[in-house]
Amino acid sequence: MFVLSELFGNCPQVRIVETFAENYDDTLSGPDIARMTGVIKATVYAHINKLLKEDIIRKARKVGKTQLYQLNNDNPKAKIILMLERFIVSERLGKLVEKDAAISEFAGASQAAEGIELTSP
Repeated sequence: MFVLSELFGNCPQVRIVETFAENYDDTLSGPDIARMTGVIKATVYAHINKLLKEDIIRKARKVGKTQLYQLNNDNPKAKIILMLERFIVSERLGKLVEKDAAISEFAGASQAAEGIELTSP
């Protein structure tokens, strides 16, 4: 959905953090992240190293030679990122529901008006 990129800019680090937030239960490899974000692998690994140092992500496990990473849900910064992403998504969904309700209300009023015959006095 890329809500954080819209808010903070479409830079590689934001897209990478956002990918971890949107897939917070999943383990992701560098190539997975590169594919999901459109960021080249060298840049992905540079940002992964920064995020590891900040403890925002952690090494989850290895599959063969491939290291998998995961959002560190115990880190306060990671929790804030996740809460912000969820809040923005929730707010947008709320606006869509309100808009849908307004459209439904308008459609119902239009159908009711169609059933009324206009007569001249």
